[in-house]
Amino acid sequence: MLPIKTTIDWLGYRTQAEVPAVLEAMRGMFGTHGDWLNLEYLPRGKDGFAQGAALRFADQVIGRLDYGGEQQRGWVRVNVTGTGCENVADWDAIEAVEALSSAQLRRTDIALTTWRNEVNHERVERAHGHGGFNGGGRPPTMQQIISSDPNAGRSICVGSRRGDKYFRGYEKGLQLYGKQGLPVAHDTTIEGHPIRGIYRCEVELKAKETVIPWELIERRDQYFTGCYPFLGELLPGLEADILMRRPERGPQLELQAAIRNVRTQYGATLYTALVCYGGDITRLMDEIVGKDHNKALLEAGVLNFEHV
Repeated sequence: MLPIKTTIDWLGYRTQAEVPAVLEAMRGMFGTHGDWLNLEYLPRGKDGFAQGAALRFADQVIGRLDYGGEQQRGWVRVNVTGTGCENVADWDAIEAVEALSSAQLRRTDIALTTWRNEVNHERVERAHGHGGFNGGGRPPTMQQIISSDPNAGRSICVGSRRGDKYFRGYEKGLQLYGKQGLPVAHDTTIEGHPIRGIYRCEVELKAKETVIPWELIERRDQYFTGCYPFLGELLPGLEADILMRRPERGPQLELQAAIRNVRTQYGATLYTALVCYGGDITRLMDEIVGKDHNKALLEAGVLNFEHV
C-alpha cells in the first residue's frame, strides 16, 4: 500500500448522538493522549444552535461543538480545525465517530504540502489558464491574493466557498514565517528545505449537493486527485475518486425552483389575500391548493425524498 501523501486539515461532521458520546468517540483519534480531550462550555451556540462548547486538547482550542435548539432537530455539529487535525494520532480510529447515531461528514479539507518547489504560484496560475481546474460546465473563477510585502506569500483561490468544492494554493513556507513575525533571508530554510520552495494545495469539500463518504478519510489521496485535473498531475498513478451528487438534490432543487416561480408570479397577491383573511393561512390554502399533482415534479421524483 502506498503511503498517504495528503493530510486532513479540517474535519466537520454532525451526529444525533449525545454530546458526551461524541467526546468519547473522538478520544481514540488522539492515541495515548485521548484523555487530554475535553470541552469548555460556552455561553451560547452559533448559527442557530442554542448551546456551544470549545473542543480543547489539553490547554489548546482545536474546534467546537454546537448543539440544542428546536430548529436543529437533535443534531450536534462538530468542527475540528487544522490545528486539531495536526494532533490526530490515528485517523483509523475515526470509525468510532462514524458509528455515532446518523453521523455525516459535512466538511473536509484535504491538503498536499510540497517541499522542493514541485508546485509554486506560477504553476497553479498556468494550470488554471490551461483548464486544469475545469470539471465540465463553466470554468471556475480564480482570485489571486498578493501582498505589497514580497515576504508575505502569495495565494490563489479557485471556485466559490458557497459551493461544494473550493481550492486554495499558497506559499506555505512564507506563511509560516509571516505568522511568527520572523525575518526571511535568502537562505532561510525549514527542516532543511528552502522556505520559498514550500507550497501547499488545499481543497475544501462541503456536503451541500454531494455526499462526503467516510472512506474519504482513508482514501484522501484518491479524492484529492479526483477534485481537479491539475491535482491529478500532482499525485500521478492514482485511481481518482470523485464525490457524487446526492440523489435527492435534483428533486429538491426542482421543487424549490417551482415554489420560487409561484412566489414571483403570485406572491404579492397571496400576501394581500392573507391580510384580507386576517392571517388565516389555512383558509387561504384551502382556497388555492389544487387536488392533483404537478406531473413534472412527480417525474423528477420529489415525493421520494424529504424536503426540510
